[in-house]
Amino acid sequence: MTAPSRLLQQCFQEALSGAPDMLARCADSAIASLQAAEKASKEVAQRDRLALAWWGLLQNKIQWGRSFSQHLRDALMASPEMNSSRPALLSESSLLSLVEDDAVNESLESARLVHSLMPVVEQQLGVLDALMSSVIGLQTVQAERNPMRPSVFVRALRELMASAESEPEVRALWLRHMGDALARELQKLYERVALILQRANVQEAGYRVRLVEESGASTRSGGLSTRSGNLGTSSRAAGLGVPPSSQWQDAGDTGGSGHHAPGWASADPLPSMQTLARMQPGEDHQVFHDFLKQGGKHFDRHLTPDYYEQVSEELAAIEAFAAIPVLDESMILEQQTQYRDLPVVDRPAREIGISSQLSHKAWGTYAAAHERSRVLMHLKQKAQRVSQAVGLDLVRTLVSQVASDPLLLGPVRESVVALEPALLRLAMADPRFFNEDEHPARRLIESVAQRSFKFNDEFAPEFDSFFQPVQSAFNELNATATRDPQPFADVLTELRQGWEAQDQKELALQDNSLQSIRYAEERQAMADQIAWDLSQRPDVDNAPGVILDFLYGPWSLVIASAKLNEPDEADPGGYRKVVSNLLWSVKKEVTLKRPKELFAMVPGMLATLHAGLDMLGKTREETKPFFDALMRLHQPVLGLRRARIRADASHSGLPPMENSGAMPLEEVPSSMSMDLDETLPATPEQRKPKPRAQPWLGKRELEAAGFEDTMPTDYGDLIETQVQARASEDDSQAAALAEEGELEDINAAATLVGLHEGDWVDLYSHREWLRAQLIWASSKGTLFMFVSRGGRPHSMTKRSCERLIASRLLRPVNTQQGVVQKALQAMKKADPAASSRSAESAAA
Repeated sequence: MTAPSRLLQQCFQEALSGAPDMLARCADSAIASLQAAEKASKEVAQRDRLALAWWGLLQNKIQWGRSFSQHLRDALMASPEMNSSRPALLSESSLLSLVEDDAVNESLESARLVHSLMPVVEQQLGVLDALMSSVIGLQTVQAERNPMRPSVFVRALRELMASAESEPEVRALWLRHMGDALARELQKLYERVALILQRANVQEAGYRVRLVEESGASTRSGGLSTRSGNLGTSSRAAGLGVPPSSQWQDAGDTGGSGHHAPGWASADPLPSMQTLARMQPGEDHQVFHDFLKQGGKHFDRHLTPDYYEQVSEELAAIEAFAAIPVLDESMILEQQTQYRDLPVVDRPAREIGISSQLSHKAWGTYAAAHERSRVLMHLKQKAQRVSQAVGLDLVRTLVSQVASDPLLLGPVRESVVALEPALLRLAMADPRFFNEDEHPARRLIESVAQRSFKFNDEFAPEFDSFFQPVQSAFNELNATATRDPQPFADVLTELRQGWEAQDQKELALQDNSLQSIRYAEERQAMADQIAWDLSQRPDVDNAPGVILDFLYGPWSLVIASAKLNEPDEADPGGYRKVVSNLLWSVKKEVTLKRPKELFAMVPGMLATLHAGLDMLGKTREETKPFFDALMRLHQPVLGLRRARIRADASHSGLPPMENSGAMPLEEVPSSMSMDLDETLPATPEQRKPKPRAQPWLGKRELEAAGFEDTMPTDYGDLIETQVQARASEDDSQAAALAEEGELEDINAAATLVGLHEGDWVDLYSHREWLRAQLIWASSKGTLFMFVSRGGRPHSMTKRSCERLIASRLLRPVNTQQGVVQKALQAMKKADPAASSRSAESAAA
């Protein structure tokens, strides 16, 4: 089958773009049908088979979406003569020739499925058969030649299932229970495709009107032939609405007018003049490489008459294609929004290229592919030297490369395609401008692309606010029709001014968050050093472990915070001095002998401790365990005082003694006993302060830094429930899940190590996917801060990051390389010979 016409390509695209959703709906219907059959069945073996079938379908349906599109693409592009429109049931002789009964049953199921579809789709299919016959150049209706007949979809479905399931019996069950849903889906699809053809003024076979008057030169001018139905050669079709040769290339089209360039003599480094004159670049990418890096006098040669003759033919082909109606605005909008309800990280990238039809409302005249091609060919007609022709082809090639970059949102890629006319005009004055890093046009495209990485949803209001000025600016550049790069520089300056105004608002919010977490990190580093200094004091010997834990932890933070707030003070707040009093107050063998000094010291000491902890942001509930322990450590002296007061009061006529001497330790009442663990000296491990892996943050700092549990609890519960359910059904599967989880942890750690400040990620937070940028990582790599739209902070620990990465709730976006530079490198690394072989293999 030759490369399809533009109309046929639009019909195929309609089927391919909706294929994933079609398959999902059919799978859901089949799962429900299989489950109902399982409940109704009374045979255990049959119930087991049905359960296995619906469970397998449930497991495969998500990953089948894009695979089905590829299988369907291959089926649509297959030669019509190799497929039957309505396959009959296998004859007896055919059955005898098959060895495997399961294969026979599966073939029968396929045939039954096709026949079961016919009553539902018969009316719509009858209309489509007549229209398709006309499009492919047939005088009469030949339903078996319709490339979109039901059997094509069934074959693609069967091949998809065969790639995922080895048991024919299971595949047969899947096919059987998908029938009703598939019939409804095809009915709707056929209605839409028929509408496309009717809007293009295609008449049913036998009564159709020729879209281009046939003449002896019709095949050369790209007209719609009544015999072949082929819109010109594949090279011309590629520039006027048909996808590149890697998708639609005709393996037999290798002549001088075909897509494959005839090459050039080994002594001549340039392609032929006819190749230079085509709409679709026919040069070997090595030519572009030499042109950009080395240049040479051969690029300064004048173009020859046969070049201009070929350009005239190409322009004639454009005019012929311009007479064919294009998709209306509503159909383009429907194509753009068909994935809108999917999570942004799961939306497949829309296919956009130099042959794409864009929205006329957004891009005006240059929304149509033939209008952009017309600008290209008019400029080629005005070119005088080889360098100008090669430069024009280079622009078109690079635009195609950037437009296919899946990291860019669809509207951004469309904008680059729409800007092609303005870029082509620049190439007439400076053919190598794309190779200049500082050229205004390259900087404009790169800046828009890099700015667009702030967004991951083309339907979000925030993205629309960013994109509307870009769209207006690009339309203005197209309308200017100048070869001067200065307007590009002016547009970039104006756009950047708007971006900087927005950034200032976000930075004001971002600075507060970043300042809080950086302050916490600096405070923790100072606190670790203070803890080490405290551990070298001689009076920490034999101090209880609970006291050292307090000094090395919260109190070191208090001292560090006070010092950062008042760097000029030697001991702000007296927080260092109180350490000596605290350590002395818990030495029971000393305080029992000097209780009066302890009683005088404790009130002021407690006030200082509370003031420091309050300044740090510790709540009374947090500090209560420590002060309770401290009171118990002071209990022997307090008990001694009460005992002495009672003893003094018992003497006749003598007043209570306020300042009695010490009581021997052995005479302390047993009622004053306390938890022995709190009186024990610190262990050797407790004596050595350990630097904290991550800085401590108070409640206010946590809020300012945006710390939160990014993965919602209900989502986590859902995952856990699913894993438990699977484990209860199959212990071996649970073990496999556990092993897979371990591998994910390893990958998550490696992924996190590869993240650097400035990198972008997609982050799932509060039931939505946000595009966030890593703006800070602690020096120890244990804390990370991301910022999403509006300067909203998202801070988390290393463990949280790894958990989110392993759960696919934090996904790095590889934007480190510039999109233009990446396109240049992709072009230079391309192997034209390999591309040609791949295209021929696909067509064959």
